[in-house]
Amino acid sequence: MEKGSGRETLVLLFAAGFCAYGCNHACMIYVPLYVVALGGDLLQAGLQATVFLALAVALRFVIGPWADRKGAKGPMLLGLAAYVAGAPLLGLCHDFAAVLVVRCLQAVGMAAFFPCAMAAVSAASAQARSGLALGLYRFVSSVALMVAAPLMFSLVGAVGYGVAFAGCGVLAAAGLLCAALVPSRCCRPAGGEGEAKATRAGWRSIAGENVATPADEARDAAALSGTQRDAAGALRGARREDLATSATARMPGDGRAAVVVALAVTLLSALGYGLVTNFATSFAEAAAPEANAGMLMALVGAGGLIANPLAGWLVDRRAASGVVAAFAAVMGAGIVLVAVLPMIPALLAGAGLLVGIGYFGTVTSAVALLAKRAPEGRRASLISQQQNAVDVGIGVSGLLFGALIVATGAPVLFALAGLFLVVVPLALAVLATRRSTVAA
Repeated sequence: MEKGSGRETLVLLFAAGFCAYGCNHACMIYVPLYVVALGGDLLQAGLQATVFLALAVALRFVIGPWADRKGAKGPMLLGLAAYVAGAPLLGLCHDFAAVLVVRCLQAVGMAAFFPCAMAAVSAASAQARSGLALGLYRFVSSVALMVAAPLMFSLVGAVGYGVAFAGCGVLAAAGLLCAALVPSRCCRPAGGEGEAKATRAGWRSIAGENVATPADEARDAAALSGTQRDAAGALRGARREDLATSATARMPGDGRAAVVVALAVTLLSALGYGLVTNFATSFAEAAAPEANAGMLMALVGAGGLIANPLAGWLVDRRAASGVVAAFAAVMGAGIVLVAVLPMIPALLAGAGLLVGIGYFGTVTSAVALLAKRAPEGRRASLISQQQNAVDVGIGVSGLLFGALIVATGAPVLFALAGLFLVVVPLALAVLATRRSTVAA
């Protein structure tokens, strides 16, 4: 891809991402309030979010492979179209059942756009700078959250939910236009269909299958003679060996171990993030009344602004598994600081920043690792599974940690969860490094 073309493509992808993230964040934050305003209860307000995330998780198992086969542009357009249609429809709902149906439609957008857009950003950027590109893309999502939440609040207060949700639809439509302008070739794996076929051939050779059929070899033999045939046979054998090497270089050995570390640490960090978002503010408010507990989550968001580009930049330059684990450990340290707030309230600012830097840095570095290590025909699928790890971890955390807080008490739980996040990811990274050393 030409340098200028790549830069223009990334601008379009970033603009589409800002619009999609803004629409999604606004709906995630204000649909629960809308359900209550329509006469629903808190159980229904939480249920719609659970159904939305669960359906998105299930759909990613289908949409990720689709994007790997056909390219990311189609799923991206489908996802944005779901938001374009779904956001205004929310404003027309009169009961909880209608809201639930529309949220199922928006789950298609959640599943289809975000992982495929990240795969497209990786494909459109130079391999040596793909981590930084993904980090900046995640930075855009943080900015979109900071803009969407207060803007939606003002719109709801001024014109009501119906017009406000229609405005979200307009924002999504602007994103759809930007995504439509992205060249289709830029949303395919690097090297196009030919490289994807070559990668699949490499995987078949590993499994013991013949890359070339007997008919192919007979046709080659008929077309060549003497020295030419011998040279072609040697070249074909070398090509098969190279294909196997190029495929195994990305996944077996250190590549496969790194992918496992990325997915496992993402899940652990999402559990920790769910613990903080569900329970840390109320705990800090009770433990340190003199501190501004509301600042905790604001500082978490500020930490994300720092971490997203930093994490991508580091993955381009360091061992990716170590970067992922290090950010998770930073998050764990922040959660430990939450546990000691009753004794040292002044640590609230540090706790919020460390949690934000650690969590967003973990997620961004894991995405960048997967984009770099995945075979070309598996990139969108693996990023989809990483997004599933985020959603499952956050979704499970409320119930899991709610029960544990009752059993152990909040300070003990925060301390143990923080220490766990410091130790386990680092141990996984060390094991992955040792495995790659043994394999070498």
